[in-house]
Amino acid sequence: MMPALPAYGQEGQKVAQIVITGNQNINKETIANVVKLAPGAQYTKEAADKDREAISAIGYFSAVSVRTEETPEGLRVIYDVAENPVVKEIKIVGAGPVPEPTISKLIRTQAGQVLNTETLKIDIDAIQRYYRDKGYIAYVTEDIGIDSKTGDLTIPILVHTVASVDIVGNKKTRESVFVREMKTRPGRYFNMKVLHEDVARILNLDLLDDVEMPKIEPAKDVGKVNVVIPVKEKKTGEVRVGLGYSNRSRLVGRAELTETNLRGRGQGLTLLWETTTTENALGGSASYEVGFYEPWIDKKHTSLSFNVFNKLLYRFSPSFIGGTGTVNGQTYNERRKGGTFGLSRPFTDFTRAFVTLRSERVHTSDIPTTGTTGLISLNGPIRSGTIKLLNNTRDFDKDPAVGWYKSVSVELGSADVIEKSSSGSRALKGPFRKLQIDIRHYWSRGGRKMTPTDKRTTIAARILLGVSSGDIPFFEQYFVGGADTLRGYREDRFWGDRMAVASIEYRKPFGQSLTGVLFADYGDAWAGRSNILLPGLAQHSGFLPSFGTGVGLRVNTAIGSLRLDYGIGREGARTHFSIGHTF
Repeated sequence: MMPALPAYGQEGQKVAQIVITGNQNINKETIANVVKLAPGAQYTKEAADKDREAISAIGYFSAVSVRTEETPEGLRVIYDVAENPVVKEIKIVGAGPVPEPTISKLIRTQAGQVLNTETLKIDIDAIQRYYRDKGYIAYVTEDIGIDSKTGDLTIPILVHTVASVDIVGNKKTRESVFVREMKTRPGRYFNMKVLHEDVARILNLDLLDDVEMPKIEPAKDVGKVNVVIPVKEKKTGEVRVGLGYSNRSRLVGRAELTETNLRGRGQGLTLLWETTTTENALGGSASYEVGFYEPWIDKKHTSLSFNVFNKLLYRFSPSFIGGTGTVNGQTYNERRKGGTFGLSRPFTDFTRAFVTLRSERVHTSDIPTTGTTGLISLNGPIRSGTIKLLNNTRDFDKDPAVGWYKSVSVELGSADVIEKSSSGSRALKGPFRKLQIDIRHYWSRGGRKMTPTDKRTTIAARILLGVSSGDIPFFEQYFVGGADTLRGYREDRFWGDRMAVASIEYRKPFGQSLTGVLFADYGDAWAGRSNILLPGLAQHSGFLPSFGTGVGLRVNTAIGSLRLDYGIGREGARTHFSIGHTF
């Protein structure tokens, strides 16, 4: 046998034979399929090197070399291979927030097979891409490898954690007010999607004008990051004194002190005094209200709120332009004295439960009717408890572009009301029950907002349903009509023990301060008490929905979004003025 020559043996000699050696588990055909040199071809070092690289690219070998031997027939080209170990077990280390079985499903490398480094590269890319898509910062470290003695393949993953969270730019608000809303905290795994949700929760506190893009900086320790969130606070304390106009109460004199960030703790305080030009005989025209809100009373994010009030409520009021606001030449008012107390607690990131207790004493105007009572006049105390479950996935509560708002509430109450009539009076005593469902959906082709100032063309839809039973007073029924339910109709135009309203809006922004709206409302309230009949406000016992459509404007101001809607219904056209979106 002729002596072996190095792989760069004589160029141009005829190849007599191709030989593959060293393989134990990988069959020769798998290797031979990528070899281009063949018997009868002229040998070149470049061709032999390409074959060696092609064999290496298969991925099963830790080393591949090529050499030649001269024979009487020509050159024998020999490819020597050293196989990778057979994988006996795959050990995933440091998967962190992702379960190891999930990682195992991502990889193609299997126990019982010769390790293929090319497949392993694909597995590494798949693992790192999965973490990236989920919002994590993670990579497979250089310590990846297989123990040649045991066959154990170790895949170490380093998932970055949070070293620190810093809120910068806040002067009044305590940092804890923001941090307690966040899931991004020191020691936890960093996730960009979670951080975006944290920023949205911070902005929904309504304490800030804006939040700049959070800065993610490497920490001193490998595998850790520092999170810096620059914020810009807004004015949260205001004193307002002035005149205004309300659909329900006409010209209004108002003095209000509001603080939504009391002592920098995110607490809310409201002091309100209001008087109107609408005449009434229910203890004057002034209204008073004191409210307090504490967002966190324990570590489980339980919130507390209470309101104490002595206020007038105006029904059947005129629209912003047109209408008399009277019934039989008189104005119907309700004087409500009492208070509410509420607690709420989250169950999940997007679901919250509320419990509210209410106690009021109500006194109404004496309005003649054409029904058997002869009057609307019901006076006395009413008490109730309400349980509400809310699921809210909207991006920003005040002006959402994407998400759902779904709530269901059950109210159990008891009235002890005296109903006056032209022939005397009678007592309304006993329990009543109310069930209400409110479902809203927001859709925008632009997707979720990153900040409240982002503008999106949005389609918003709402379904509002209600049903009540028991000996329920007139003023506790459902009322439909006006700015918040059925535009194009008088306020509280329809009433009854049943309610169904559907609305849809197309919202188109024109710059930062102005939004145009096209809307359509469809609904009714029915099955009310048949003995209360008001001239010009005919009611019905069955579902007879009305339709209203129109256009509107939303103007962003320092006091909120002012709403002006012009609606057309089957009873004519009306202009409605209010604050904030209808839903």
